[in-house]
Amino acid sequence: LFFNAVLVQRRISNNSGSIAFVDDYSAWVTGPTAESNRYGIQSIIDDALDWEKRSGATFEVNKTSVIHFTRIAERDSDSPFAIRGNDLKPKENVKLLGVIMDQALRFKEHIAGVAAKGLAAAMCLKRLKMASPRTARQLFIATVAPTMDYASNVWSHA
Repeated sequence: LFFNAVLVQRRISNNSGSIAFVDDYSAWVTGPTAESNRYGIQSIIDDALDWEKRSGATFEVNKTSVIHFTRIAERDSDSPFAIRGNDLKPKENVKLLGVIMDQALRFKEHIAGVAAKGLAAAMCLKRLKMASPRTARQLFIATVAPTMDYASNVWSHA
């Protein structure tokens, strides 16, 4: 249960922290520019790789993502990070626990996907012409609403 607890013992502060959920590990640093954050991010990567060696676990480089959140293009950087001799370039968007986050935290791709899934679910309900209003409501609450509502407290402000 506490296999990856060493990774998340990083103290959460205004400048950095980390969280984990089952096999998803996320860490962050903050600073005035992406370049100023490079040292902190690379340090976190190096700590995770040290833990990997001690624990026998493995990190999949192709499942690892780095993103710089900024709405000011001049503060962004696409300089790669080093993971076991592989270059890892920062991405324009990443998926974290089912939520697609973009660099400006506008959630456009996520909202478009959620809207498409919700519409598809609603269109399936439309085919049930003989359903009573009560049944249609129950089906809407069970299928469409959760599809549209998942993690909306994260992205609804966008």
